[in-house]
Amino acid sequence: MAAAALVLALAGAMLALSGAVKSALLAERMAAAQTVEAGFRKGLAETFGNLDEAEKLSYTIDLDDSDNLEPFRKRARRLVEENAHIAYAAYFREDTLEFIYPEERFGGLAGKDMADFAYSVTLAKFAKIPVVEGPASLDGEGEDVFLFLQPLYRGADYIGEAVVAMDSGYVLSSLGLEELEDGGYDYELWRLDFLGQTKTVIQASNPAADYSDAVKHAFSLPATWNISILPKGGWITRGERAAIGLCALALGLVLLLAAALLWRTAYLQKRLQVAKYTNADSGLATMEGFLFFVDKRLAKAQDARLCVLQVQLGGFRRFTKFMGREELAAFLMRFRQGILDCFPEDTIATRLNDDTFLLAIFTGEGQDPARMAEDFVLQLHWKRRLEGRKVFITPRYCTVSYPEDGRDALSLVQAAGKRFEAATGRPG
Repeated sequence: MAAAALVLALAGAMLALSGAVKSALLAERMAAAQTVEAGFRKGLAETFGNLDEAEKLSYTIDLDDSDNLEPFRKRARRLVEENAHIAYAAYFREDTLEFIYPEERFGGLAGKDMADFAYSVTLAKFAKIPVVEGPASLDGEGEDVFLFLQPLYRGADYIGEAVVAMDSGYVLSSLGLEELEDGGYDYELWRLDFLGQTKTVIQASNPAADYSDAVKHAFSLPATWNISILPKGGWITRGERAAIGLCALALGLVLLLAAALLWRTAYLQKRLQVAKYTNADSGLATMEGFLFFVDKRLAKAQDARLCVLQVQLGGFRRFTKFMGREELAAFLMRFRQGILDCFPEDTIATRLNDDTFLLAIFTGEGQDPARMAEDFVLQLHWKRRLEGRKVFITPRYCTVSYPEDGRDALSLVQAAGKRFEAATGRPG
């Protein structure tokens, strides 16, 4: 159970450690991505400002003389002719398309109502702010463009709007998205419609990536546009996850082996200590070991219930006369087995001399050491036949208690000897 608990504890610790490493790595990379996003955000606002030719074109309209479109026409033609990425420039007088260039391609649209065009064209009128929308096409044309729309107001009165359509590839290349890829990031540029209901992905470096936990920035054009970025391969790649897991597993195994080695070392030291304080013939503790182990137990639990039993096997010398070593060892093992049968397993026993033994009996609640001692002594009435006659062991005993009769092993042994001598008239 202890080994299982250790394994579970180490497994939990390694899981917690790998989780902490991943969290730290994630926090570091998210902070770096937020820094990159903040820099990109500033550049993005500046780029859209530079691209907005509709606003610049609107300055050619005299709000007090909006019928005079010649400056607008002249500027629009020059703008389209000098910039291959501009598909067309147009002007709506109120809700009617008054002018569009190049006329040879789009002239047929002149005179149409604003309602006949994409919703984004109408959006600028009602939003009353500049609008960028796209990619979009004009009246079924296949070319994808971004529409830059600048509404014109004389006070509170709407008088029209300037429109510039710019090639979507040019606009996207101007946003610097490739710099994100060069920096090791995947990105997704997307927008919601003006009502915030429909998502349109404008461009993504890796359409298969999951951008749900990416660093995001939203900006209004006035539809809500978003840029989501995350490191290529995710915040933590599969390889990194595997490496962290393997490192945690290796560390766990090293700690487990170290713990096993420490346990083994402690176990062997304990065995050596027990062997040092154990009599090889009887299997009982030496007197030095008896004092050591009893004092060690008392130091750990000063409220222990301890009874020291002194037993003398009367007639033992005569009983063992002419007894071989093996037969004597058998009786001593019988004595030791009696201890195991009658007392708790942590009982400590020693042989004081040839016929006298000491037992330190640690008991718990409900255990009666006096009754245990009586049952044990009854088993010691050994007999054997010697020279044609029966020879018996006549055991005598006394007990002393901790802390009434002594507060350490030596004082309890001395108290037991005095009590035995007082009870039997024989030295203990």
